[in-house]
Amino acid sequence: INAEYGGKPQSLNRKSSILCQLYERKHFTSKEFRRLWDHYDKDQNGFLETAELEQFLRDLTEVTLGEEVDEAEYEKFKCKIMSLIDDNQNGKLEAKELSKIIPTEENFLLVYSIQAQQMGAQLSSQDFLEIWCHYDKDSSGYLDFTEAKDFMRDMMKVNSLKVDLNNVTYLDTFFRTFDTDDNGVIELDEMASIFPVEEKFHNALKLRKRFTKENFDRVFDSLDKEGTGIMTVKQLPKFVSDLSKTSKQRKLTDKEISNICARLVQIFNYKDFKRTELSLILSSHCPKNIKAKRKTDA
Repeated sequence: INAEYGGKPQSLNRKSSILCQLYERKHFTSKEFRRLWDHYDKDQNGFLETAELEQFLRDLTEVTLGEEVDEAEYEKFKCKIMSLIDDNQNGKLEAKELSKIIPTEENFLLVYSIQAQQMGAQLSSQDFLEIWCHYDKDSSGYLDFTEAKDFMRDMMKVNSLKVDLNNVTYLDTFFRTFDTDDNGVIELDEMASIFPVEEKFHNALKLRKRFTKENFDRVFDSLDKEGTGIMTVKQLPKFVSDLSKTSKQRKLTDKEISNICARLVQIFNYKDFKRTELSLILSSHCPKNIKAKRKTDA
């Protein structure tokens, strides 16, 4: 932002705003970002809107352009910033949108924890999948010990807990708590139980243990003739029906298939489905020998 609007900030009245006091730091700590958010989100509803948003944008203008900015220049700057960070174009800012222009330390969970702590707030399915993919570094479909440790580090910091993550006993306790099927890794549905994810997402996850990733891939490939990695909304009913035939459990009824498709279409906001995301929801990725491998590695 500074580069586009004339380089480094001009001289600032450091008492004028919390943003001015903190902005010249190279990175905000998690605590400073939270302090900044709470300062502007006066009603604690999880958004900066109306007067809150106006105050933040005016403070940001001062930090970026200096104090002597006329109203026309401010309006131009305001429109530019909102076009850059207001992803859903609803005229208000969420914490994850604000984090795009505030250089915060590497704690991926921070902006989502702010949202989740608001009264009645829930993570959307897409937000949760974004969190999952961040920690599932190798896209295996589960979190191994190393990946889970990164997740735990951020979770502890968000909750202001000091824990020695090199303590093997603590790691084992974490796994025993959330590894509900005792297979030695954290799977998608197990991690979802930690977060306030919307109910329709939890309902969709009930199917994933029914289908293996190998069968998912085989059925997906049979319909994705051109290898686009995309399943269209129109193709979805046939895909779910064909996938149902691969399970050792009873075949899904037409009504069940229709309900599943409707739920998935809602989760993905009526858009076509990416192979990777659909696979995470509809199939189990965990190899059968993973627990034995964990013991060997230990």
